[in-house]
Amino acid sequence: MNPTITLKMRLLLFLLCSGIFHFTVQSNHLRFFRFNMTMPRIIHSSVLKECKRTNESLVTLYDEEDAWFVANFTSLMTNGDKVWLGLQKSRNITWSDGSPVTFNVSSVNSANGAQKCEAMDNDTWRGYDCSERKPFMCYDGKNYTLVRDEKDWCQALQYCRKHFSDLVSISNETQNLEVIEEGNKTNFWIGLLHDEWEWQDKSCSSYRKWDPLFNPDEKCTVQRQSTLYAHGCDNTEYTFCSKGFVRIKVIKEKQTWEQAFDYCRTRHTGLLWIEDGKDQQAVEQWLNHTEVPGPFWIGLRQSRVFGFWIWTSDRAVSYSNWKDGKQPELPLSNHCGVITRDAYTWSDEHCLFPHYFLCEEEISFN
Repeated sequence: MNPTITLKMRLLLFLLCSGIFHFTVQSNHLRFFRFNMTMPRIIHSSVLKECKRTNESLVTLYDEEDAWFVANFTSLMTNGDKVWLGLQKSRNITWSDGSPVTFNVSSVNSANGAQKCEAMDNDTWRGYDCSERKPFMCYDGKNYTLVRDEKDWCQALQYCRKHFSDLVSISNETQNLEVIEEGNKTNFWIGLLHDEWEWQDKSCSSYRKWDPLFNPDEKCTVQRQSTLYAHGCDNTEYTFCSKGFVRIKVIKEKQTWEQAFDYCRTRHTGLLWIEDGKDQQAVEQWLNHTEVPGPFWIGLRQSRVFGFWIWTSDRAVSYSNWKDGKQPELPLSNHCGVITRDAYTWSDEHCLFPHYFLCEEEISFN
């Protein structure tokens, strides 16, 4: 056997065994959507059962990009008609960690479909649009930590749960004063959410683009184009399901691979990585309904010394979709990876070329 190949195999085996890189057995990493064209329109409770039957949930929308993807994806199959979404009227004011609301000095009124997230502004509670980016305060036991990185409320919630326990909740005046003191006059998120509506999969989303003629008496939701409509749950509409715990984000500005890497780490979870054939299908499904031409940077990079390709998520490349079925090899290869817009194949590219890119964002759950 070629000594160079033997050395590469031994090094890769060492890295995998040491835990620096790892394989994963998770499935449905990236969100994948299913629209059943043969199924007639059904009521909301039947749609819930149909999605659950295939281990899916009704679709959640996270932003305008999501809404337009759904509109484009379903419009040809429904003639532009409505599809059920997973948003239902089922709650009111809640702390993100599930604590009862026993202390409340907020002036927010979240009626008529409005969603507000609470922040501390000096020593005053104020409601803001949950998509705004602010510092935030986490807690772990009796310890409070102000994180000065600016995130929207859902991203802040996810960060706190990953690195601490949760966003801070406040149960009495003493605790309120402690949080104010720790905040040191910063405007920061706390864990209070004002929202009568909740997504069926319990995920956290700040997208609320309601029809101007919002009907406060209805308790279920449908979508037409990019607009949400409060809708009677006993009406019959089309079924639209999804599964997966990571969103795809198409970034519509050109940057180098390193710049794209930093952007995705700062504003989302990271550059997108593709675990298996199902993930590849999810990327193709998403790019098929975007107008951005590509190619797109993904989180794929080659070792300049040993030549193997790795994901920036520290995962080994166990599935691949290289152009012409050939993995780029040293010394002729470039060292960063893109996915094309036309054939959805991967290819190597010079890391300093500016390209659009794909970020991924882990979905946070309430």
